[in-house]
Parts: sequence; C-alpha cells; structure tokens
Amino acid sequence: MNIRQRHFIKHTEIRDLKEDILKQYNNDFIEQIFPKKCNIELILTEAGDTLYAVNNELTLWKSEDGYIPVLTLLLDNKLDLKTIVVDKGAIRFVTNGADIMRPGITEIDASIKKGDILQIVDENHKRALAVGKALFNAKEMEAKTSGKVVKNLHTIQDSVWNFEKNFK
Repeated sequence: MNIRQRHFIKHTEIRDLKEDILKQYNNDFIEQIFPKKCNIELILTEAGDTLYAVNNELTLWKSEDGYIPVLTLLLDNKLDLKTIVVDKGAIRFVTNGADIMRPGITEIDASIKKGDILQIVDENHKRALAVGKALFNAKEMEAKTSGKVVKNLHTIQDSVWNFEKNFK
C-alpha cells in the first residue's frame, strides 16, 4: 500500500467527518477516536483506500462497509466495541481473514444489531483478532447453529495492518 495523497483536514471538514461517523457509531466512539484538540490527517492510497490518522496515529479506515477502526486501537485498549468471542479452534481462520462462523463463537454481546462493527476476540486472552460486521442481530446469532454470522473486515494479516505497522 503506497500513499498517493496525504494532508491535514480543516476544522470544518472535521465536523462533517464526525457527523458522517455518527451515522454509524455513537458519541462515545467519536470521543474515543478524536480527542478535544487533535490534528486529523486524510491519507489516500494508490489502492484507493481512505485512511484517517489522528495526532499521527492511524485510527480509521473508510471502506464500503463504513468506518472501520484500525486493529491496533483495540489491541492497545484505546477503543471499546461490541464483542464476539471465538474459541481457540477459530483463531487461525479468523486471523487469516475468514468470516466468523457460528460454531466457533463462544460468547455474543447481547446488544449487537445487524450491521454493527464489532471486535472479534479469543476466549483465553480476550485479545482482538479482527474487526467484523454483524450479519445478524445477537438473538438471531444465538439461535443459529451453523453458517456465517460475522463478515471479517480487518485482521492482523491484511494490507491496512501492514500499512499501519510502517506508518509515521
């Protein structure tokens, strides 16, 4: 992933960005991502990805699924997201980008709604493995015994993760 364009955005653009993010998340998310006084940088890559850095730390990635928080925020416990817990047998598949199947899930956050962006964590260490998008409400997930229930959007193996590791 190479940078095509990179620039700081104006305060009026920050307001518009926050309003756009509020369509997908709540105020708590905004407060966790954007401190009171911060510099927000827009990064466009040659691959067509749009990324946002706050105070020189990569925080958000805009995809067709909306605004996706970068996995390092979850690993560093800087962000709270609704959570799906998977068993140790699913870890290898999840980190390699596979969608989350119902049999591999051990816990489901009861507040999950279809379309929510959530974190996928392992059951032993509760460490973030991936960021996904719920394909069903929590009750529907609980009722299922098989099939795909969460779309995997971002893992420690993908291009955004690799870009973030070399970013600064």
